[in-house]
Amino acid sequence: MTIVVQISKTWEIITFYGNANCASFLQVPVFILGVALLVISVLGLMALFCRASPLHRVYLWAMFLLVVVLLGFTIFSSLVTDKGPKETDSGADQSRLQDFSGWLQGHLVNEKKWVRIKKCLIKARVCQEYAKKLSALPPDVLLEMLLPVESGCCMPPSNCGYKFKNATFWDAPKSGLGSKGDECLSWKNGHGTLCYDCGTCKAGYLHQVRNDWKALNIFNTCFVSYLILILAFGFLCWPSDQSRRL
Repeated sequence: MTIVVQISKTWEIITFYGNANCASFLQVPVFILGVALLVISVLGLMALFCRASPLHRVYLWAMFLLVVVLLGFTIFSSLVTDKGPKETDSGADQSRLQDFSGWLQGHLVNEKKWVRIKKCLIKARVCQEYAKKLSALPPDVLLEMLLPVESGCCMPPSNCGYKFKNATFWDAPKSGLGSKGDECLSWKNGHGTLCYDCGTCKAGYLHQVRNDWKALNIFNTCFVSYLILILAFGFLCWPSDQSRRL
């Protein structure tokens, strides 16, 4: 229970801005993991103190299945997060949707889910945080402090040619936009619009989720190793015929 609570708190911290959890798709798996660990742990304790061989057998099989499921999830997570943009020192470098795996694009930022995520990002005041950084930090430091979701959602695409005025207002070039694509036309001055409908915003969101998920994969790898160790101890503690007679 302690481990699962810590996972939940860590995930809430590494997702966006305080209580506005805009990447809640892992909450249900974490809850299921907590319930499974609790039930299996109780089985193990009952088998140990009651010296119930059948219960011990059920405990070991349940632990084995949990290890297999977690190992499969960790491998799957590593595969879907393997493809991504090249790591740079600057958060101002905008990501592109095609840099990410098709699974992340299709399941996390499809049209239906993006409506909810966009509302969450606006509620989380992502671009207001960007504006605070803009006013408080010198330009060279600002580029290093920008998050991918801030550069993707709060700035027009770099190839459009918009001229910066302030955090929420960019002038269209008199000579015309550098690109006539939907990305450039999606930018609108105003707190509720900006570039939340741009592909660069979705890419920035995926970039941040991918980084957080890769960090979670490291924890999952350590956690699976820990469960394998517990499973090995479980087999070593299998009651012998002599102990069962006692």
